[in-house]
Amino acid sequence: MKRLLLAGALAGLSSACAYAADLGPYRAPPPERDYYEPARETAWSWRGFYGGVNAGYAWGGDDTVTLSGPGIGTAIGSLEPNGWSGGGQIGYNAQFQSLVFGLEADIQGADIGDGNSGPVPGTGYFASADTNVDWFSTVRGRLGYAARPALLYATGGFAFGNVDTHVNASNGVNSVSFSNSEVKTGYALGGGIEWAFMPNWSLKSEYLYVNLGDNDFTAPGGQFSTHTETDFHTVRVGLNYHF
Repeated sequence: MKRLLLAGALAGLSSACAYAADLGPYRAPPPERDYYEPARETAWSWRGFYGGVNAGYAWGGDDTVTLSGPGIGTAIGSLEPNGWSGGGQIGYNAQFQSLVFGLEADIQGADIGDGNSGPVPGTGYFASADTNVDWFSTVRGRLGYAARPALLYATGGFAFGNVDTHVNASNGVNSVSFSNSEVKTGYALGGGIEWAFMPNWSLKSEYLYVNLGDNDFTAPGGQFSTHTETDFHTVRVGLNYHF
């Protein structure tokens, strides 16, 4: 019996050695290494309320001033209002993947104006005209495309502002003077780019065309009337805080 057990043990040991030989030489396991999760870029969210400040420069189109009355019925010159503006804006954005829909309102203090004077050829009249926009405001929709931290957008909507206009003409016999200051309404169109340079903060650069409509006045007595229009282009830069 003892011989039988010894023979079995020797056979088992022989099989284990043969199996170990099949596994090949001993290899130590690889050393452990630190594992780092790759950084994942997160898209900037433009959703929510924001507010900020801006400043810019405006320049006008070639706006003709006409005067009609006894002995005169022609253009007396043109005005190209230009100057600086500055103010603030508030708004709200809704975002659907890369599309951004928003509404923005702004108000600007401004010194945008121009004047012109000189003889009116063929009439004997000497005339002067000037206009000034001392503030304006817009309420606009925005449609944009979000490209990581940048937002490219088009914008358009309602515009209004205070326009001061003065027109005077005289030929030594007849003289007429117009003076008017009122809030005019119109529209604004443009576009821009906004860049989120850090959490909650963005910079923007924007172009707007603002048209505040026509100005038609009639002097007391109804003999003389004048026509002007007020429109201008503006570029501005702004800083926004996103809540």
